[in-house]
Amino acid sequence: MSSDHGNGPHGERDYVVELQSVSRHYGESIAVADVSLGMARGELVCLLGPSGCGKTTTLRMVAGFVKPTSGTVRINNQDMTHQPPYRRDTGMVFQSYALFPHMTVAENIAFGLENLKWNRVDRENRVREMLRLVELPHLAERLPTQLSGGQQQRIALARALAMRPAVLLLDEPFSNLDAQLRVRMRDELREVIRGVDVTTIFVTHDQEEALTISDRIVVMNTGRIEQIGTPGDIYENPE
Repeated sequence: MSSDHGNGPHGERDYVVELQSVSRHYGESIAVADVSLGMARGELVCLLGPSGCGKTTTLRMVAGFVKPTSGTVRINNQDMTHQPPYRRDTGMVFQSYALFPHMTVAENIAFGLENLKWNRVDRENRVREMLRLVELPHLAERLPTQLSGGQQQRIALARALAMRPAVLLLDEPFSNLDAQLRVRMRDELREVIRGVDVTTIFVTHDQEEALTISDRIVVMNTGRIEQIGTPGDIYENPE
């Protein structure tokens, strides 16, 4: 289902993220059925499909918020299936951005670094670096309520990237933005992700968004993968 990017010292593929026959059931209901997928370093993969197709459940199984009923989740060649989210080396941008309203922009970005016990000087330097990356250094002392939707989205991205995660997870991050801003933000997002070379999984129901932003698209329906390919493959030969 995915191109081979070489083998590691023990014969594993050099995938940053690998799902091996992952399923998730809720009683009799099957949310995700036997999904297998590998993602290389720096690759941006979109999970594309309608509401209820299993794309967000798949993302949340990578993050550790949902446990698979069966199958294996591997990150950096380590079995993470039963590990909690904080052990997974992932950063996540939620649909709602989930910024802390009582914290400044700088404090929001530094939050995860404090939990990792970074010292103050290193934290402050990393916050400045992230604010430059998303081109909002002048907003460090603002509160989230003083930001536009696009600015909140960029700060949420900066917070997720601050800890240098192996995997960036994005759950429909543009759905709360108007159409014009959505187009601009997806171009900016791709540029930022290219700059930090992080493996990224992006969930969307918007075909144009997936075609524009992805290296590969995984088309899902009723919990299963229907097609995997480059944007060109998917556009020219939809299944």
